[in-house]
Amino acid sequence: MMFKYLLPAIALAGSAAVTAEEYQLFTELRASHIDYSSDNLWSVNGTYFFDKKQTLGPLDQFEYINKVTNVSAGFSRYDGENFWTVGGEYFAENNLVVSARFTENADFHTTSVGLGYLVSDNFIVRAQAAKPEEGSTDYRFSASYNHQLQGNDYVGFSAYTDDEFDYYGISSKYFASLNDDRYITLGVSLDELNGNSLWGTTADYYFSKMTSVGVSYDKNDNYSLNAKHFFNQNWALEAGFGSNTDTSDAKVYSLSVTGQF
Repeated sequence: MMFKYLLPAIALAGSAAVTAEEYQLFTELRASHIDYSSDNLWSVNGTYFFDKKQTLGPLDQFEYINKVTNVSAGFSRYDGENFWTVGGEYFAENNLVVSARFTENADFHTTSVGLGYLVSDNFIVRAQAAKPEEGSTDYRFSASYNHQLQGNDYVGFSAYTDDEFDYYGISSKYFASLNDDRYITLGVSLDELNGNSLWGTTADYYFSKMTSVGVSYDKNDNYSLNAKHFFNQNWALEAGFGSNTDTSDAKVYSLSVTGQF
């Protein structure tokens, strides 16, 4: 796979010393227009961490495995319906991780709880049970590992499966700092869903810690393009476009404002 051979070559570009920023509160307001159905999607969400999160250089890049207790909430509206979600994670001193999430709209709600263990700063395992309002409980098991490279560079790996192996998958993310305050991320995912194999790739290039562009592509010929810029240390604007190479009418336009404090 080309991804494997790109890593050493990119890493040779070097890692520049950077001054990390710290944040605890993350908020986003997003609006999307789905062209082929003339529908609009609105969403607002926020996450508060009980300790500061350090950036890796870019203002929107942080460690691969989160290890900070947090709470989150979100609201979205699409096709005349409202969707709500609240949740959180608690990291105990004995390395146990407890999580919970509740989602609801007019027709259904789902409650999920999870238990995990932080084996080390670079390795975490989790088990999660999700119970919809109607239907059986879904069980999911996952693990994530971070392989640290020079400086803040890393390669992260994650894998998941349900209890009956009806669906499972793996994903990986590579983050590297280049010369002159530039950065790059590469991502790949492989999923098996009830006998259907899917894959997806992403890439982001940072001209600086405040400005980036990104692309994505998947097996179903869906693709997206986006650009993001931080006007200062706290506020960013992101614009995106998505479509499908086989269906030219399937266009999605999005605009979001992000606040980090």
